[in-house]
Amino acid sequence: MLFHCPSCSREETVLLDPKPLCRICRVEMIQASDYKGLWMSPFIVIRRMVTIRETYGIERARIDRGLKKDREAFTTGLLALGITKLTGERWWVEIETVESTPDTKLRRLEQSSGHNVIQTRPVEVVDWEENVDDVMEVIRKKCERPYPGDYLLAVHARHVGKAIDFGHIIEEMKSIPSPFLEIWVIAFVGPDDVKVVRVSPGDLGTDLKLGTELEKAREQPGFMKPRMRGTSIELQDLGLLFLPIPKLD
Repeated sequence: MLFHCPSCSREETVLLDPKPLCRICRVEMIQASDYKGLWMSPFIVIRRMVTIRETYGIERARIDRGLKKDREAFTTGLLALGITKLTGERWWVEIETVESTPDTKLRRLEQSSGHNVIQTRPVEVVDWEENVDDVMEVIRKKCERPYPGDYLLAVHARHVGKAIDFGHIIEEMKSIPSPFLEIWVIAFVGPDDVKVVRVSPGDLGTDLKLGTELEKAREQPGFMKPRMRGTSIELQDLGLLFLPIPKLD
């Protein structure tokens, strides 16, 4: 098993000892975790993409298939920040590891009814790239497929240098049959400026100063998992985890 030292950041494969000590720092090492069933805060998934870019470079982080799940989680994390700013609700991101769809899920624990209920928003993520001139072509193609009615579509605008007319998209969507509960378009309009806009149904959006919103999101527990306690569901704060960056060829 792969382990990580929380003090010096060494990684080491250990076979027989379930709680090894770092050979340098003599502190207990942390065993590697995976995505399965793991709820990650927006801060975690967005900072994780920053680490991936620093490790592999911006272009490889942008296109390598081995990093696709992390890119989808990054886009979903931006969506979660936008929804939090609009509604005050805190959401976590879960990467789908079993089925081919959805790509990710937004998760939260709803307690307003007096009972703990897990709220889930399945998210299909699609990128608008430079090889497609009009973002509506991307959205229309997705809307032609029979997605379940509770899915959200998150469109990450990565068409560098192409202006986005959100008003035009909203008007176009009024005449397009959509299987999605909501469609959101997410776009960086500056190094630290992100627009998160719901284009269907209606007109709802917000501007994010990413650094500011990430500082707020740091207060949210980074890694959570739901568990049953008697007949009730509760969230377990997993504390410090080691989630390795994917190894690429």
